[in-house]
Amino acid sequence: MQPKILLVHHDSVFEALLADFLIFCAYDVRAVYSLSDAILCCKQSSFEIAVIDLSNANDCALINVLSGEYPDMAVLALVSADIDEKILHRCALPKEQCLHLPTPLVDILTQIKELAQNRERKRLQALEPIKVGPLVIDEQHNSASINGAHINLTGTEFSLLKLLAKHAGKPVSKAVIYPEVLGRPHGQYDRAIDVHISSVRHKLSDFAGDSLRIESVRGVGYLLTTV
Repeated sequence: MQPKILLVHHDSVFEALLADFLIFCAYDVRAVYSLSDAILCCKQSSFEIAVIDLSNANDCALINVLSGEYPDMAVLALVSADIDEKILHRCALPKEQCLHLPTPLVDILTQIKELAQNRERKRLQALEPIKVGPLVIDEQHNSASINGAHINLTGTEFSLLKLLAKHAGKPVSKAVIYPEVLGRPHGQYDRAIDVHISSVRHKLSDFAGDSLRIESVRGVGYLLTTV
């Protein structure tokens, strides 16, 4: 199935041309002309890819908002030839997701295909269990096990262990852990995550003894390691 595309462009003639071309190529396309309509569309429906005109600071802000709020949606920016370079530098997208206009429609199509393929690869990778020694994290079913035995974790504990498992052998800072696991930044005297770490440590110890440990890295955060 072809990905569903949100198309946002200020030039109605070019947008209609691009929309017709993508529809001809069997893509499901929703075209809008304002930033507010783009945000509303994303709230009402899910899109795999957004193709957005980038010609001013508002366009840059829209791209950054959508990239942050809808991380599963790939974004392709069509960069105006006369854009201010300072605005372009504020765009959160990598260079390969920014096409400078004018560019042939077929090149835009090629980039859309690459984004769709990368998105599908990431989706398939997310389905694969995360393995760290005897520990297996199954993201599909939000479950963790050690040597085949299920570990009874709370939702927060599972998110924490999953994050550490994804970076096994490397320290993960509290600045990363707090927004990822608790949905808020790390406060100066906030020790909430330490409580969850203690609980997960005890549960891992019950199943793996000392062969699987969460170590404290002074001044940084925590790391998951195997012996």
